[in-house]
Amino acid sequence: MKQTPLAGMAKKLKRKLGPVFRTSVDRTTRVLRIGASEVELAVDSGTIVAGRHMRPISEFELELKQGRTSDLIRLARTFERKTGAELDLRSKSERGYAVIDNNESAAVRAEEIVLTKNMTVNESFDVIAFSALRHFTSNAGAVRELDAEGIHQMRVGLRRLRAAISLFGAILPIAGVERIKAELKWLTGELAAAREIDVFLTEKIEPLEAADAPKRGVRAIERQFARRRGAAFERARHALATSRYRRLPIDVLEWLEAKESRSQKIANALTKEFAEEIMLRRLKKLRNEARSLEELAPPQRHRLRIKIKKVRYAVDFFRSLYSDSAQSSLDDLSDKLKEAQGALGALNDFVAHRAMATDTALRAM
Repeated sequence: MKQTPLAGMAKKLKRKLGPVFRTSVDRTTRVLRIGASEVELAVDSGTIVAGRHMRPISEFELELKQGRTSDLIRLARTFERKTGAELDLRSKSERGYAVIDNNESAAVRAEEIVLTKNMTVNESFDVIAFSALRHFTSNAGAVRELDAEGIHQMRVGLRRLRAAISLFGAILPIAGVERIKAELKWLTGELAAAREIDVFLTEKIEPLEAADAPKRGVRAIERQFARRRGAAFERARHALATSRYRRLPIDVLEWLEAKESRSQKIANALTKEFAEEIMLRRLKKLRNEARSLEELAPPQRHRLRIKIKKVRYAVDFFRSLYSDSAQSSLDDLSDKLKEAQGALGALNDFVAHRAMATDTALRAM
């Protein structure tokens, strides 16, 4: 501390500064040999304390000292299979700050994507994909607590990763991509019912309590959908208790590490030109499809909404590559895309909610 620029400041603030949380950990380490690789295994057991709040620490940490990443991942798979351990990409400090407000299981929003102008297309994809992976895995605690926003944010993280795979499709190998996409789609599907029923209940049914509607009928409908929402939330929680879910983050990490580009020329190019080409091409397709919006059937409108969402994600992914003035224009574009997405989403919800209401009415007969 004495040799750092903080020395003078620290002396003045010594009496005013204090820890916001403390970690107390007993660590046991051992070096494991996997093939020709050396991996340090650290077993941590202890607590994080912030004020009156405390959370236990019970985790394995694996660090590749030398050798191949594939051996490290193979060891991670062994721990998952034999102990039920789950990959957690959060640091102890991140968990500590969450404990301060007693919200370690609170929903987590997407972190800002920061790309630099000298990054290649391949490097940018890795940054974006890892951020999306952190996003959806960081919401596991909230999903287990049956938190509606946590379920929503996990779905957003999954969609962001799927969108990144679509946007960077030109450099990604087909074989590995399809397997990862299938697993991401599976988990998205396990969460879908919970999100859809929760939106229907909170946006359509609960407001009827304050409206001029028969109270007895409203309460009966609300109880019916509350039961269905509870079952859907339990389905989401159960999905996270499976080995299939625990393997998914490891699969994604392994794929990111091992993937070989379909086009080295594109993969090694700077990202900005690639980003501009993607956004312009996809915006052109959106404009062409939007011209026949009135003629689109509900499934076609839903697909158009997904395409709009992907362009919005692209704007978010690549925003940091541009100047402040250009970022302002991108923000305006994102707002317009969000408005269009919201309008199409309302139409999609209308169709889905009508189907749920019809199903409920038929069950009651």
